[in-house]
Amino acid sequence: MKLHLTRDEFLALWRILRGYSPLRTDTSVQRSDGMDLDPILLAEMDDWYLRLLLEADTAMLAPEDMAASVDMPVPDGGAVTLALPPEVVRVLAVKLSGWSRPACILRDPDSRRALMQQHPYTRACAGSPVAVMHTDGVLSLYPASQTDRLVTLSCAVRRDGEYVFDSAALSGVSSIDLSI
Repeated sequence: MKLHLTRDEFLALWRILRGYSPLRTDTSVQRSDGMDLDPILLAEMDDWYLRLLLEADTAMLAPEDMAASVDMPVPDGGAVTLALPPEVVRVLAVKLSGWSRPACILRDPDSRRALMQQHPYTRACAGSPVAVMHTDGVLSLYPASQTDRLVTLSCAVRRDGEYVFDSAALSGVSSIDLSI
């Protein structure tokens, strides 16, 4: 089941999962240092969510198709470069109309396969396309022709105050283990 939570809703759920809520009423604890637990839990929660978006299986996420919100410039030299919206954390799938299947997404722009895309003789073909994700929020697609249009751009997106994911991702969260 896909969850769509606000920051306060997720914090309340996070408190329960981490064992801080509901509070016991049969004991009393008093602190004198004025420590507030919410900022600690919020930082922990945000770190977990970012790791989830960056590393988790696609089934644990709630991908958004961003194809309509991204301008596709005219391809130049057999490739096209897309400027992704700032809320995109990870590209999960991308396909141009001239391709027979979605692209293999490379997250390391300095990898051997990514560097091969810069030369027309070693570049990918429409039967086995390649997308290279750059650290500055740019996505390069190989190959691309003048007639191609962006069909699919499925992304993991992070927006302030919004947490959207599958409830199964929470199964590993406990007071001891924070892994995805």
